[in-house]
Amino acid sequence: MTLQIGVDTGGTHTDIVLLDRDAGSFHTLKVPTTPEDLSIGILNGVRRILAEAGKLEAGHPVAFHYGTTLVTNIIVEEQDMPIGLLTTGGFRDVLAIGRAVRKPNIYDIHWRPQRPLVPRAMRLGVPERINHKGEIVTALDEAAARAEMRVLRERGAVAIAVCLLNAYANPIHERRLAEIAAEELPGVPVTLSSDVAREFREYERTSTTVLNAFVMAPMIAHLDGLAGRLRENGVQRTPFIMRGNGGIMSFDLAKTLPAAVTHSGPVAGIVGGNALARATGITDAITFDMGGTSSDVALISDSVPFSTTRGKLAGYPVLLPMLDLVTIGAGGGSIAWVDSGGGLKVGPRSAGSVPGPACYGQGGENPTVTDANLLCGRLNGDFFLNGDRVLRKDLSEQVMRDKIAGPLGLSVEEAALGVLAIAEAHMVNAIKLVSVQRGIDPRGYTLIGFGGAGPLHAVSLAEAIGMDRVLIPAAPGNVSASGLLSAEVRHDIVRTRVLSLETADASAIDQGYAALVEEAGQALLDQSVPAEAVQILRAIDLRYRGQAYELTLPLPSDPITADTLIQLAGRFHAEHARVYGYQLDHHAIEIVNLRVTGTSQPPALPWPSHSPTASAPVAAGHRLVLHGINAAATEWPVYRFTEITAGAEIEGPAIVEYPGSTCVILPGWHATWDAWRHAHITKTVR
Repeated sequence: MTLQIGVDTGGTHTDIVLLDRDAGSFHTLKVPTTPEDLSIGILNGVRRILAEAGKLEAGHPVAFHYGTTLVTNIIVEEQDMPIGLLTTGGFRDVLAIGRAVRKPNIYDIHWRPQRPLVPRAMRLGVPERINHKGEIVTALDEAAARAEMRVLRERGAVAIAVCLLNAYANPIHERRLAEIAAEELPGVPVTLSSDVAREFREYERTSTTVLNAFVMAPMIAHLDGLAGRLRENGVQRTPFIMRGNGGIMSFDLAKTLPAAVTHSGPVAGIVGGNALARATGITDAITFDMGGTSSDVALISDSVPFSTTRGKLAGYPVLLPMLDLVTIGAGGGSIAWVDSGGGLKVGPRSAGSVPGPACYGQGGENPTVTDANLLCGRLNGDFFLNGDRVLRKDLSEQVMRDKIAGPLGLSVEEAALGVLAIAEAHMVNAIKLVSVQRGIDPRGYTLIGFGGAGPLHAVSLAEAIGMDRVLIPAAPGNVSASGLLSAEVRHDIVRTRVLSLETADASAIDQGYAALVEEAGQALLDQSVPAEAVQILRAIDLRYRGQAYELTLPLPSDPITADTLIQLAGRFHAEHARVYGYQLDHHAIEIVNLRVTGTSQPPALPWPSHSPTASAPVAAGHRLVLHGINAAATEWPVYRFTEITAGAEIEGPAIVEYPGSTCVILPGWHATWDAWRHAHITKTVR
């Protein structure tokens, strides 16, 4: 019997789930995140949840799956990291030039490009040239390369990124530079663009390579330290971490490809939300994950989360497959403030876990969304996080009066309602960004609300948008952690092959795919995936000749023939018409990239099922709740989730208190709990 532990470290709390599939038990826990050393909070939580489940001394093998925002935080915080970049001679400034366009507003005279992660003094060129066909035009000047590496060593480089002009077509020069770096800069980690993103588009590839080098050293230190502490505490099996593409990979692979861990924590939430949507028969959904620091929103259509191969991390391009999401600075700890013009603002600054919201009693001096929810009666100060933390309403009143109500001439209650209204307006805009902006009507979708604060606002957001279905998971505060247990091992490989579809050699393309399939399969075997569990998916990027963007089409596993290419042309025309509204039937089509994805078989759902009962839930009490800007406080029934059984039904208004979250059910909404005890909340009054 193997126990499974999923851990997601957020900015405020670390969420933990413990799954014993044989016993059908599912335990959840939230502990404070320890920013000074994330592994401290993680290990404290792991030991505690094992003890609470009676498994601490049992000696069972434990599988560990991890999600973290460490990579994102390192980049966002712009930590000083002396990284060296080696490029083809004459191309050292690609990182600074970028795409040479003014984004996002070409008329903004105050706009300035982002500061390159590598300053010019640390960007050096080496004489060499390989053309786009992979042919060596100018041999690598090894003497010059050694000299440049010595310069980087003298300037204190702690990591080296290597991105040569056409290394995607032939990586021989990059690999030789890695060998030279091992001699000239022993112990300094080296990132090759041909290992990270073997695609064309020089700027994006350079950016991805530099990002990987930038976070490599701290990720190696963090994962090595965490793995060592886990072993000391009995976790002997290979630990896995969530990657941005929605799959997991081993710690060892993550140490060589840390850029792939982008948005690891939020992506785990999307995976968990998609898993429970599929389980409940929902194919179209919008996930809304609200934690203490931020809110993450993503779209799921036909049971597939939207993804991108050209994402961004803190504004820097990332040429790796990742799930597409929108993140805004609106979480439970988001600080409310009044600007110089007397306008009420919420976020993006957060109080974090230390000092946290004022009501935590840890020295917080600013009102937050959590303080506003407490003042409006939506939170129970004596039952926050299952009673682990007592919230002080008097401290919330004091800071709300001093910082918001007093300056604006409002009552404390009016100020608290205003804070919630503004925070929810930001969240509504985020939902529209992933749906309306893509031409999708969100009213036909189900809003899945989770995270520690998500269920507090999910029904209000759905009502504001016109959605009439909300799904709240059985453990809403731990969906990202449970999503880690719902993910398969996944590895993506891409190779650029810019060819005319009409004249392409089908057998050569088939051979190209065969090599990628073998490489992807081996990557999974190296991560302890059994050979019989390896699954391979193929895809191809196509575009009209002259376009700067492409569409990705799935490919069957059959051998590629001339007929396959003819069929691809028809499929591409149809997909282009679906996505962009037009097609160019007589325009030449180009192959751009070959893609292969290797996955393990998806695991069974982590949530245990329950037999429905006919017993009606009994309210644990009643509480005065403020709802609506001008509404007076009214008494709402309060229920405890631990007392709600499968098949139970509740009419709004009501509040349901979960061990790690609180759900607000508005008047005119009806909640029903399914066999997994997920709450299906539907609008009954229109």
